[in-house]
Formats: sequence, C-alpha cells, structure tokens
Amino acid sequence: MADLDRDALRAAAERIQRLSDEHWWALTPSCRLMENDAWVGPAGSRFGEQVHADQRELHEMLTQAVQSANQKLASLPDRP
Repeated sequence: MADLDRDALRAAAERIQRLSDEHWWALTPSCRLMENDAWVGPAGSRFGEQVHADQRELHEMLTQAVQSANQKLASLPDRP
C-alpha cells in the first residue's frame, strides 16, 4: 500500500512539475509587449504593472506548488 501511495504521489509531483513548466511562460508575451511600449499612457502603465505583478505571482505559486509536492514526496518513509 505504501508503494501505491508513493507511486501516486510521485506521479502527482511529476504532473505538477509538467504543468508548471507548461504555464511558467503564460504571461511572458504580454510582459514583453508592455516592455516594448505596446500600450502607453496611464492605462497602459497600470496594465503593464499589473501584468508584471501577475507574472511574479504566477511564478511564486508554481514554484510553491512544485516545492510542496516534492517536500511531501520526500517526507514519505523509505521503502522497506
């Protein structure tokens, strides 16, 4: 039973890592456009600040999810 739990948790941790890798760059195109002045003026500045803040938050959340899954996996007792 412990092997089944470990295997399930390992699969979940791997899936979390894959999803993190897949979505890490989701806001990069928007951030780059804003860095290249795609939208200027006060509304553009607010949007640029918000999209960069959203990107930082996304990266923090993805990093935390991967770390949490890996810590949980590492906390399981070794196989007999």
